[in-house]
Formats: sequence, C-alpha cells, structure tokens
Amino acid sequence: MINRRELVRALERRKVSDWVVIERAQELALAREDAAGLLQRRESRQRATVIVHQDMPSGRGSARLELAAAGGDAGALVEQAVSLAAAAVVPGWKGAPAAAPAHVTVADPALAKADLAEAAAAAQGLRRPAGATAAASLALLREQVAVQASSGLAARWTASHLHADALVAADGRSLAVSRGARRLADLGLDAALAAAAADLAQLAAAGPPAPGRCALVLTADAMLHGEDYGVWAPFATQADAALERRGLTRYRLGAPVAPGADRVPEPLGIESDGALDHATRSAPVGEDGDAVRRFPLIERGVCVGLGLSAREAARRGREPNGGVRNLKVSPGTWDEVVPARRAIEVRRLRALAIDPYTGEATLELALAIDHRGGARQPFTGGTVYLDLVAALARARRSAVRIRRGPYLGPAALLIEDAELV
Repeated sequence: MINRRELVRALERRKVSDWVVIERAQELALAREDAAGLLQRRESRQRATVIVHQDMPSGRGSARLELAAAGGDAGALVEQAVSLAAAAVVPGWKGAPAAAPAHVTVADPALAKADLAEAAAAAQGLRRPAGATAAASLALLREQVAVQASSGLAARWTASHLHADALVAADGRSLAVSRGARRLADLGLDAALAAAAADLAQLAAAGPPAPGRCALVLTADAMLHGEDYGVWAPFATQADAALERRGLTRYRLGAPVAPGADRVPEPLGIESDGALDHATRSAPVGEDGDAVRRFPLIERGVCVGLGLSAREAARRGREPNGGVRNLKVSPGTWDEVVPARRAIEVRRLRALAIDPYTGEATLELALAIDHRGGARQPFTGGTVYLDLVAALARARRSAVRIRRGPYLGPAALLIEDAELV
C-alpha cells in the first residue's frame, strides 16, 4: 500500500497547488450467528484518500482518489490525479487558511486495546426476548486516521464504529433491527430486540388499515427509519450550500423553511454538530480536510446556516465548517399524550421514500395503532403522504430527547393533520 509519506513527497515534487492526504489503518471484526453457530472473521486493511486542487489559467481543477490497492507508484498516482483535475476545471477559488480540528472523542475507550474479535463475540451474548427468536450480526471497526494538507493542517485520531443487524421472529412474522454507534454502551441492541418482540405481539392482532383524516404520531423507530436522519433527512439536503447557490433548494438562506414556520408556538430549531462526542458523524476533520464545526441550520423556523465545503466557503467568503454532520433538533413541550380525536401512532415503517429536493415523502406503514374512541387497534399496511419540511416545521415535538446514531432530539412527534390512505 502506498503510504502517506510517499504520497506527500510525490505531491510536493509535482508542485500541486493544493492537496489533502487522508490515511486510515483499520481493524475490522465480524461476528454472525447462523445454523452452524457463531461465525467470526477479522480483517486488517489500509485506506487512503488523495484530494488535489490544481490551478490553471482557465481556473481550478479538483480530483479525489480513493486508494485500497496493496501497491503502486505514488508519483504515477499523483499524475493521474492531476490529469483528472485538469478535466474538471471550474472558476478559480482559494481555500481558507488551515483551522484547528474540532476537539471531539470518536473512539470507545473499552475498545482501545481490546481484541476486536473477542469483543464482537462477547457482544453476541444478547438477552433474547421471551417468546421470540433473534439472530444478529455485529461489525466492529477500529481505525487510526492521519490527515495532512498543503495548508499546514496535520491531525491524528482514533475512531471506532459499531454496526449491528438483527432479525427478530415470532409466530411466522419477523422484524429487522439495525443499530449503529461509536460505543458498545450506546448500541442498545438488547432494548431494540425487546421492542421488536413487543411489536411482533401487536402484529399478531393487527387488522387492515381504515383510511381517513387523523393526527399522526411518529415514535422513534418510525421517525428514524433507516438508522440515519430518518424523516429529518430533507433538512440536511436543503442545507447543501452548492444546491442553495444554484437555487435548487425549496427555501433560501434567511427565509422561513415553510410559510408560517416562524410563527408557530414552538418554532423549529436544528443544529449541525460534528463535535458531539461519540456521535456517528462526528470527526475532527471532514472528508475534504476541512475542520469540522458546530453551526445552526434553522433557528425559530428560519434557515440561518448551510454546510460549507472548502470551495463553497471560498465562493461565499466564509470559513468552511465540514458540512452537515449530526443533527440536533430542539425539543418541544409535548408530553406524548395521544390526542383524544382519532390518532394514528406509527410504530414501524415498511419503507420511507423522500424526495430530497422538495421534502415530499411516502411513508409505508408496517405497524401502527389506531387510537379512536378510547380503543387501541393495531393494524398493518396503509400509506401516508407528507410534505415533511412543512409538517415537521409545524409538528409538536416531545419534551423527551433521545440520542441515536447521528440524531439527538425529540423522542416522538405529533403531526396534527394527516391522511391515511
């Protein structure tokens, strides 16, 4: 594997205008259950990323190469990167001076010196929920990251990544569970399996959906379907500075995210925080070698910030901030009491499809509870169509906060006006 020092020397000899080299030394351990018992695998690998910016009379060209090969010539690789940059020239721009990396912890101390294979096998000792079976797979990654840039930036850190997938089954039905975290203590797989088993019991008594107008309650598993931003994903896309500059976002900087969003009783607030300890999208330095920062996206229903790459920051005369990372959503005052009128409490989604540019979403329900006239009737099936940006800007937010993956915010949402079809 071409190492970082060889790449840096080759870049300096070639006199590349601006460059960043990111080197990752990774240890991976996998543990998976099947009919044969516990299967384990371990792996060591090297990864490197080279980003070059070459200034030419017609502008500045940029290229990014991801390296995973075992060998090669650093000089030839740099020449390839420069050639690719020459084919992608845009109007010239200059990056900001090197800034200090964010001070953030992204490694699990319990895994600092542990044997990852043994840790993965030990974590497989799950508490199986009563009345259900569960099979799980667990991946543990520990990596040493080193970043060096022509601007003078140099940073090193250790990071850990954990991901678990499980299938919980009972009475011929099953639910998939997926969790990601930086620390074993934050994975919460036992609680997730228990919640899935409880929902399977509800599914056994579930009937068909009854279409109609309703209030919509999104619980945590439905709200964060897909284990990323979940229903909050449109706000990350809308904060892309390149899209905003081209006029491709539905709201602009300084404007309410939806009509009247700044006049609701509890206006929405969202912050991007890449310096949140142990959050899955935290890092001292971003993917382009720019220092990660905490910054507001939405304040009192108004767009006030954007994720700025080095190029976008230069175009706007601003400092780069590492882009949108973990989302911190302001809590509300809702006590999670279901309204007395008809309300649909969504426990699980089968699918969530979101148009990233408009925020229009389709929610396919896997398990929900119809609250009507004091009765609680579980059902499966049905679809809800939402303008997520407008709906979430006006939604009532739980006073209870949860932290999961790249999300820190209300544990549940109440959308006052929806329709089940």
